[in-house]
Amino acid sequence: MGNYISFPDGVPEHSITKLVLNLVDPATDAGSIARLVASSLGTLEAGTAANIDSDPLIDYRAQRPWVNYQNGHLAGMWREGMTLSAVKDVEGTEFLRLHGAEPDFHWDSLVADMLDIVERFGVQSIYSFTAIGAPVPHTRPADMIVRSTEPDASPDTLEADFWYQASFADYLEYHASRLDIPMTNVAVRVPVYLASHHYSAGAVGTLSMIGQISGLRFPVGDLQHDVARQNEHITELCEENQELGQIITAFEKEYDEKGVTPGFVTAPDMDITVPSVDEIGRAAEQFLAQVDSANERPHMDNQFDPQGLARRIDEIRRARSWRADNGETHRSTWDQLGGNGAPSQREQRDAEDSPSSHSEGEGPSEVNHASSPAQADHSDDQPIPDGPENGPTEESAGSAQEPESDDPSGGPRWGRHSWGFGKE
Repeated sequence: MGNYISFPDGVPEHSITKLVLNLVDPATDAGSIARLVASSLGTLEAGTAANIDSDPLIDYRAQRPWVNYQNGHLAGMWREGMTLSAVKDVEGTEFLRLHGAEPDFHWDSLVADMLDIVERFGVQSIYSFTAIGAPVPHTRPADMIVRSTEPDASPDTLEADFWYQASFADYLEYHASRLDIPMTNVAVRVPVYLASHHYSAGAVGTLSMIGQISGLRFPVGDLQHDVARQNEHITELCEENQELGQIITAFEKEYDEKGVTPGFVTAPDMDITVPSVDEIGRAAEQFLAQVDSANERPHMDNQFDPQGLARRIDEIRRARSWRADNGETHRSTWDQLGGNGAPSQREQRDAEDSPSSHSEGEGPSEVNHASSPAQADHSDDQPIPDGPENGPTEESAGSAQEPESDDPSGGPRWGRHSWGFGKE
């Protein structure tokens, strides 16, 4: 058990030697590279490898949750947390993926947890990526810097000396290097005019480079189709905006004259093979199995809920449902407990409130007051408080309506990569 990470039942006990960091910070994600990679890797078969308590790690005013307004009320909520998944690439090779929102707080503690994960799963190599805006054209191959904690791992090294603000991946890389844990980072350059938009070619190049280094195979088909659409759209914009066209032409001229900047490498071409009929059939079966799994809604108690919010909401809804269904009948049964000559609870309250029950000039008798200290706090129109004698039975509590979720992946996802809940 770490600071913020815990391992649920059924976590793989075998070694998973590769770990990919895919955390997103919208404020620094040039070209939406991290978001595009997350979208692509999110299509792979995956299961939870570790639960992460994201609540103390995220600044909600910097990375605000999203709420869905529908016809006069808030029908849903979604926020992005963090999770560690065990993922299979397109060829079935298993790797770990840390994804979700980049943490705002407690980096040292989370790095310590990550080192525990490295030890638990026997991780032998870690891969991360980032994006930087640069005066390069989108019409040329995406280029990038590749650095590694392993000596002489990359023959092309950028000869430079400068400081910059670190990402969490950089922070982990620095500490991992002190323990001789191999970690590789790919920093892709994004055209400055696309820094605040999305740069699909950069995401394809990033996945291609990490795939070549790690031996993993990632899905890039959708991203490649998006590259063609984006290039067509930019061409149309250049026809409407001559200034943008002139900027791109200048970048192209400078790039062609200087070539690839020393220390930068271009992304390798993806080795695309046509799948066999059997491979297509297995992929279809896997997809249908994932759809069936997504339609199942597990009980809320089985969800990761370290802060107890989901559990508390569930308890309140159960209590309200039970009181609405059983309150009047249950109160009558309680009143009947005084049938053996002993006054019922309601009779005791009525006796305390009547003038004859008090001595002249005195308050309620000490005996009556001490015998039911909690009873005087409840009026007749309130249900009797739950207790060991009159609380709901397991059968009645279990019959209360379960909170519903609009999350197609199996109910609310509390404290995981992302979670949400809403009204039907």
